[in-house]
Amino acid sequence: MKTDYELLTERLLLRPFKNADVLALYDAILHSQTSLKPWLTWCTENYSQEEAHEWIHASLQNWLYDISYEFAIFDRQSDDFLGSLSISNISSQSNSAELGYWIKEDAQRRGFATESCLALTEFAFATVGLTRLEIVTHLGNLASQRTALACRAQFECTARNRIMMENKPVNGLLFSLIPSDIT
Repeated sequence: MKTDYELLTERLLLRPFKNADVLALYDAILHSQTSLKPWLTWCTENYSQEEAHEWIHASLQNWLYDISYEFAIFDRQSDDFLGSLSISNISSQSNSAELGYWIKEDAQRRGFATESCLALTEFAFATVGLTRLEIVTHLGNLASQRTALACRAQFECTARNRIMMENKPVNGLLFSLIPSDIT
């Protein structure tokens, strides 16, 4: 898929990352350690600008080869970078994928994750043609669980050894969305 794709919501612009986003991405990660680090293994105190640049480059390649779709989230009024969301682990066999998201610390609790996830869910079903999305959260990540439920995802189970954390498998909560959930 082309990397000039955009999704608009009432308050947000979602688009593939660009190299010009590296400083905003790095700054958001650097200033969101407290809320992101417990749940995202890549979010470390040593996260560097170079890692942000490499991630953006990999993301653009993922788009070009339809491996996954990572979106940068921006406030439409201020153009502030707010976070990221993605469709990843796409399975052609099951016609499904995972939906992941994070919002920078100073933009949390304002509905941005829910608003962007609803838009990306529609994209996944209508444009990509998927028939199932899964959201997997850590047991203690209440914010992500609330977002999943706010997006009308159905809780399915506690999936044993579903998430790798510090090279160890841990249980995760599995939520799912199918096209009829959003209509």
